[in-house]
Parts: sequence; structure tokens; C-alpha cells
Amino acid sequence: MPMKSPFKSRVVILSLVAFAVILALSVGPWWKNLMGDITPTPPNVSAIYLGSVPPGGKWQFTVEDRLLDECAVAYVYNFTPTGVLTVYEIDAGTLKALGFTTNYTECEGSLGYGYLAVNFTQKLDTLSIVVWTSKSSSSGNEVYFVELGSWKFVNGSYIGYIAPPVNKNYMLLDLEAVRKMVNQTGIHYINRR
Repeated sequence: MPMKSPFKSRVVILSLVAFAVILALSVGPWWKNLMGDITPTPPNVSAIYLGSVPPGGKWQFTVEDRLLDECAVAYVYNFTPTGVLTVYEIDAGTLKALGFTTNYTECEGSLGYGYLAVNFTQKLDTLSIVVWTSKSSSSGNEVYFVELGSWKFVNGSYIGYIAPPVNKNYMLLDLEAVRKMVNQTGIHYINRR
């Protein structure tokens, strides 16, 4: 008498299917942890400095140039994982409109030399630092920004400065949009020692 194959029995087949389903359901929730996260975490800003005197310590990227508006008292920033750090310098009028206090009032709005330094949680291959400076509007509901330019880095080395296009070097933002930026990264005061 020939031997019967164990897989021809319905009970065995149903048992194997049930085992596979239970195994898949029990491993499913931990699958990501078992296999590891495929996408690495994006880099973030770990420290940033903007001031009229050189920053102390070790920095991954440093810019020394005419990037500090005389009227700017604070700044906020935004970083995209594609390697663009945008810094928004804020004048005293905008700072007051946002609800912060400042004693800084009189200024002409001329550009002076300053230092912008930044560290990231990971090494970056390329970085563009774009700086905008604000001029508070007379109505108080909008903030006028002028782009000062962008500074480019590749593999940690400074490549050069790129001036903004003349017809695209300004923007008008609602005060609430500026408030959202403040809520995301906090307000940072410019170091003018």
C-alpha cells in the first residue's frame, strides 16, 4: 500500500495555514523594529549663532560677511532636509508686534559684518544658508522681508555667495506666519556684545 502524503490531509493543510496566519499577525506589529528603520532620520539644527562677534567653540558651518542688519534684534530659522537653512532677522518693530519687549529703537537699517554659525545633528554634504531681514510695516499686520543672499557649502567647504535676483529679493508675510515660525524654533536674540 502506497504511503499517503501528509499534505493531502485537510487537517494538516488547515493547520499549516492557521500557523502562517498567526505567525504573520504576531510578527506584523514588530516588523519595523525587527527589520530596522529603512529611512534614516533627517538632520536637524542642534545649535545656531548670529552675532556681531565671532562665536566661540567648534562649528560645522560658519559665515562671516555683511549679513547683519543694524535694526535686527532677534531671528528665527527654518531648516529643510534638502539642505537649506533660512534665517529670518527680525527688527524691533516686528518683535514688539509679536508681543516681545525690546529696548532697541533707533537704527538706520544699514548692513554690517556679522557671524552666522550652525551645527547639525548629522554631517551634511551640501548646505545653503539664506538670510532675510525684516522691516516692520506701518500697519502692524504684515512684515516686509528683504533677502540678503545665500551662502553655499559643499562637503563642509565654503563655495561662495550668491546675490538674490533683484525682482525676487523681497516678500510680504502676514504677522501670523512669522508667529508660526517663532513657535517652531523659538525666538533667538542676536549677540551684539
